[in-house]
Amino acid sequence: MTKSAVMSSKGQLVIPVRLREELGFKPGVRVVFKKQGNALLIESANYEAVLALRGKYAGFPLEEDLAEARRNWEERLEAM
Repeated sequence: MTKSAVMSSKGQLVIPVRLREELGFKPGVRVVFKKQGNALLIESANYEAVLALRGKYAGFPLEEDLAEARRNWEERLEAM
């Protein structure tokens, strides 16, 4: 499916409703942007597991550690 949108002066885009529904993008969902060549990939970020640990591990930099581990993994995959 090919859809288009116009970027606002603030850099905002509206994702068409059908695509949001198919992908499960609801208000408040956190997304991750990835550059792949000349393309931009938008994925929902699964932070529910991280958020579930908040009380027990408050102050522990788990989210940052996971993000760094993911970046390292992606760099290794690109090097292959």
